[in-house]
Amino acid sequence: MSNRTSKLKHELLIPGDTSWELWSSTSLGAMEHVRSFDDSRPGSFATTAARRTLALPAASVWVLPAWLKGEREHLRDMANLHLERLSVRTPGHEQAMIVNSIDESAGSHLTRVVALKDVTTPLAELKLLPDDCQLSAMCFALAPNSITIWRELGRLVVAITVGPQLAYFSPMSASSLDQSGLAELNNICLQLTFQKVLESLSGIVLWMEDGDVERIHKMTGLEVRRDSRPGPRLIAGQQTGLMPMDVIAARQAQQASARHRMVALSAGFVIAVFVAAFSALMSIATSERDALREKIAEITPRASRVAGHRAAWMEAAPAVDPTQFPMQVLLNCMEPKSPELALMSFECTPDRVLIQGHTPSVEEALKYQQDIKDSENLTAFIWEAGVPKINERDNSATFELKGMLASAEVTKP
Repeated sequence: MSNRTSKLKHELLIPGDTSWELWSSTSLGAMEHVRSFDDSRPGSFATTAARRTLALPAASVWVLPAWLKGEREHLRDMANLHLERLSVRTPGHEQAMIVNSIDESAGSHLTRVVALKDVTTPLAELKLLPDDCQLSAMCFALAPNSITIWRELGRLVVAITVGPQLAYFSPMSASSLDQSGLAELNNICLQLTFQKVLESLSGIVLWMEDGDVERIHKMTGLEVRRDSRPGPRLIAGQQTGLMPMDVIAARQAQQASARHRMVALSAGFVIAVFVAAFSALMSIATSERDALREKIAEITPRASRVAGHRAAWMEAAPAVDPTQFPMQVLLNCMEPKSPELALMSFECTPDRVLIQGHTPSVEEALKYQQDIKDSENLTAFIWEAGVPKINERDNSATFELKGMLASAEVTKP
């Protein structure tokens, strides 16, 4: 795990003397300069597979020391109240402020309150976003109990340490360390001394060419030395948790876009699987359809022969089937015993029977019709009985019965 971490590339975008600079390293510690950007615009990261850190300039943050009384877990709430008393406005989201305890004495905490200013994040583009935001002053090795002055993007900035800890970091309104610049520096030191933040300072370090060392020494009473600004470095476990709101919004937009792409890819995959499955089912159905057509083509000639055999049997049925033989049907029709019944007409075809008869009364005619319908030997027929006609002279009746084979009724078009 440590080998993989050491080989991970780190990129640091930091404000230089006059322009933004990009530094990189494959391990924590010293870094190598990659490029400097134009003076007129912010910089940007270059590598996708890297741990990216944005060094916030002093003009983008408030870094204020304060003695706060109370429990350590309540320091953030007390720091908010302290900033309100100072009329310091911050964006207000969770990652806009951090509070670190530098020292503790008699129930009070000397804290460093770091809050983002409500300004745009100094990035040329939001395609490659920082994984962490760091104070630019904390990317350099600052001398303990000292004042360090250098230029960021052409503007003077001052950093003050209490012991090895950064306590104060701010841009200066003066453009150079002349009379007004030194007065401003003295005013800062007096305020911090009055707040009991500064007890002793070992000296002043200048990371720039301008500024009269002798004059500064006379006006401040501190030892002054001039050094070249060291190269930035990254220290393990020095992540702040600070993150500007526009970076958070851009990251959320990227994550939402990635989720949408994932959903689209998943939907495309599901559709592709569905289309493939549907194509496979269609192929199987087509194969089964073709096989069924072949079977139908094979069976059709035999089916036509069966139909011919059936038609021939239907024609021959009256002569060979005892239940349809005309004389047998007539005998079955004569089974109902009625001595007064006289059959006047009897017609029989392969699928139909017509009976006309005469009885001395309507009751006898109706009884005969009902007996025919109830006859077990004639259940193959569906009978239709007409209304008997009554002779007015002697009240005799003539009737008509029509029978149709049930099979013929079913196959009737």
